[in-house]
Amino acid sequence: MSEAHNKIHTEFAGLVEALRAGGLSFLLVGGLSLLAHHVVRATGDVDFACEKSDRERAARLMAQLGYAVMQEEPGLYSRYHKPGCRVVDFMYLSADTFRQLETSSVATEVSRVDVRVPCLDHLLAMKLFSVSQSSTRGKDLGDILALIANNGVDVRSPRFEELCLKHASAKWLDLIRELV
Repeated sequence: MSEAHNKIHTEFAGLVEALRAGGLSFLLVGGLSLLAHHVVRATGDVDFACEKSDRERAARLMAQLGYAVMQEEPGLYSRYHKPGCRVVDFMYLSADTFRQLETSSVATEVSRVDVRVPCLDHLLAMKLFSVSQSSTRGKDLGDILALIANNGVDVRSPRFEELCLKHASAKWLDLIRELV
């Protein structure tokens, strides 16, 4: 294993350990969470979701770790940077939404660290919402297609249709069905 690879493992493990020690409830989301659902995608950042009410706690913990805010939309997300480390994003969710995701989350191991990630349906919902909000989120469409292919999702099922219509639109449902 290369020195850079070991650094990534060590960095991620330290980050998760510090968040837990600081009492922050979180889920790993984004590119790294795909691993739990049989999808491997290169990613340059680490994404977490937590409750909106924990935004200040997350900010304090990141500051203690030497990270500075790069970009922020309070109540929605914060993006942190530390020289020589990967960017870390926090997505802030309502207490109800976070509880729903947390309750049905899946335990997995990422970079030799035990973490929880959204279940397949919730991860698909997050990705569907993301693509529906921005035409520049091509990686999310790729993630959706990979999640479908690698997990045997039936895009013609009423369950997938409901998920897609709730979090995206009929346009996205038609496109995904066409691409699959």
